[in-house]
Amino acid sequence: MLRDLRELPRTVWPRAVVYGAVAAVLIGVPSDVIDTPIFGRPVETGWLDYVILLVTSALIGLIFAIRPAASGDAVTEAAVERQGTSTIWGGFVSFLAVGCPVCNQAVVALVGISGALSWWAPVQPVVGLAALALLVWTLRKRLRTYQAVACPLPTS
Repeated sequence: MLRDLRELPRTVWPRAVVYGAVAAVLIGVPSDVIDTPIFGRPVETGWLDYVILLVTSALIGLIFAIRPAASGDAVTEAAVERQGTSTIWGGFVSFLAVGCPVCNQAVVALVGISGALSWWAPVQPVVGLAALALLVWTLRKRLRTYQAVACPLPTS
């Protein structure tokens, strides 16, 4: 996978930085990992929240920056669409992983505030790993799709 990333055209990397920054803002501002006066967070942000935000944003940026050329192939187009959906889900799971445990209304409704702090907060790093795994899997799929479209196999 690292070899495939090194072989990407230079035009992908500036787009990846822009998309990654947008992803970081979209995930970090509402979860108050990126501190703004708009949102508040009663539970302190941990160092792992910053790591998860940084890595997932970088992966989302790469996935969205790698766009296969239009092939007209319905199978390839469907695969690219599924990869976009997986990326959005990865971002959502990342948001759940870095968000304040007591600010998540669904968690508070299910287990209460004490349950959010004693049950959900310790599970959040595992949720972050799940987001990372989903995004790495999606990036691998995107790189395979890119290679298949950019360098199609010769037909006999």
